[in-house]
Amino acid sequence: MRTWILGLTVVLTHPGCAVTGRADELVLADGGQSAYRIVVADDAPAATRHGAEELQMFLQQMTGAKLPIVSDRGPLAAREIILGDNAHLRSLNTQIDFAALGREGYVLRSVGRHVVIAGGPPRGTLYGVYGLLEDHLGCRWFTPDVSRIPQIARLVLKPLDEQRVPVLEYREPFTFDCFDGDWCARNRVNSTRGRLEAKHGGKIRFGDGFFVHTFATLVPPDKYFAEHPEYFSLVGGQRQNGYAQLCCTNEDVIRLCTEGIVQAMRAQPEAFVFSVSQNDTDKHCECQACQALAEQEDSQIAPVLHLVNRVAEAVEKEFPDKAIETLAYQWTRRPPKHMRPRPNVIIRLCSIECCFAHPLGECDCAANESFRRDLEGWAHVSDRLWVWDYVTNFANYLLPFPNQRVRNDNIRLFVKNHVTGIFEQDTYETPHSELAALGGYLTAKFLWDPEYDEETAMSEFLAAYYGPAAAAVRRYIDLLHDRAERENIHVMIYVPVTHPHLTDELLVEADALWHEAEQAAAGDAAVLQRVKLSRMSVDYAIVERARAIASKPDAAAAPITAAALRRFGPFMETLGASALTNLREGAPLDFAAYRQQLATALGIKL
Repeated sequence: MRTWILGLTVVLTHPGCAVTGRADELVLADGGQSAYRIVVADDAPAATRHGAEELQMFLQQMTGAKLPIVSDRGPLAAREIILGDNAHLRSLNTQIDFAALGREGYVLRSVGRHVVIAGGPPRGTLYGVYGLLEDHLGCRWFTPDVSRIPQIARLVLKPLDEQRVPVLEYREPFTFDCFDGDWCARNRVNSTRGRLEAKHGGKIRFGDGFFVHTFATLVPPDKYFAEHPEYFSLVGGQRQNGYAQLCCTNEDVIRLCTEGIVQAMRAQPEAFVFSVSQNDTDKHCECQACQALAEQEDSQIAPVLHLVNRVAEAVEKEFPDKAIETLAYQWTRRPPKHMRPRPNVIIRLCSIECCFAHPLGECDCAANESFRRDLEGWAHVSDRLWVWDYVTNFANYLLPFPNQRVRNDNIRLFVKNHVTGIFEQDTYETPHSELAALGGYLTAKFLWDPEYDEETAMSEFLAAYYGPAAAAVRRYIDLLHDRAERENIHVMIYVPVTHPHLTDELLVEADALWHEAEQAAAGDAAVLQRVKLSRMSVDYAIVERARAIASKPDAAAAPITAAALRRFGPFMETLGASALTNLREGAPLDFAAYRQQLATALGIKL
């Protein structure tokens, strides 16, 4: 029996067969045995050595054969998997352009009966290991606890000649459930929040305290306002104390920002990018100099970019490999007419106003049309454009949100417009938010490979994570998304429980599908627990919508009320036992108080 999986021929044979085959076959293992060994240089980077250990571990899980890890100081053997730039690679006389691979690209190549996995430091070779395991051997890492590692008696690899360099230099699924370092590395995301260590090749590291909204950090008003109010934004004729903005054309402000960034760069040599960016409010400076620039460039980004460019110019000689980042966000989102960011400046464009129920590139919502114009404008202005995108409902972390289908479309739109880094802000404060594990996996897959098939990604995750309940969960996902698409309902990231993308009828039908999912998963405790945690999303919508109408005269007869009374107990039981800490951004959950308030509103005696 023979099956083809990507670049792999899986041949199921009788255990105990010899590790032999045709001359052109790469028989990595057969019957629990292998003639191959893994070769690593003694001075290889930590991530390359970790890659050898990961390859050894997963091949053993797949085949039962434990390949030895050896030094490149010995002679070249007949069959080897060679990791990184070492003596055995050089003895094969195969040419690899390491400079072209950058920091994360890699080559997979078969040279005779040798397999080469070699990439640029620090992460390239490690990513090449995961590329072999995932793209050619069928491994998947859906969550830190749920993987798919195929069991294969005879593992035969087809000849390889592949080079991969990621299109995105920065890939961040900013989701609490996705911060595990091993999961990040295996899915080839270099998240700044991920718990990525030296063995993972590190990550894209922002300077500590310089991730975003840094004006108040660089020029603190409590330190400077009393003596120098002119450092701060002029609004309505008054200089602003407290949390406002800076006067970006003031020479002393430019000097203080430069000094602060230089000091931070010297103190944090491992960090790559430092943000010089507006505070999270408006109150932009209306002084004559700032507004002259804004009028000239037809955008309030102009004074900010003036400041940022000056800082970037001042630091680039001492720190040529570091970058200054700033936001194109709300009042600074429109690109300038004539000004250009310096080469060491990253513009991070933010989509916060948009609808996320439909692809950003196709939605007829006015906010999306405006964002598309700005995205296309920045694509022509900036050499280094990143995007801050949004993939959760910050007002209701558990509320069903029909945005799973748009993730790939939006990432492809960004890449088409020359975006090189994407930060997908999801539910970062708490685990167990609405379909967080699914969303995190889809996002990671598409950030690494924007052309990865959406249907494949969805189906493979649901099958592994929900097992026998996958079909019912998929029907629920389709029910939720089909309505928003069919009715052209726009869903932003701060919608209430009464938003029209949900109806009482839809939630009653969704409740039935989750009941079906629980019944299907009843024989597997781990899967059943995942189903129950995922079901909290619909339970939350049901009880909160029932609470919203509880004071109305006909509330008792409403189907949503009956559903809420039925689901209140199971929802509270699952929620109380879960690790969920927030129902909305910035508001820690007091479970006992929440339970009592809901019960009182619904007329339930505790």
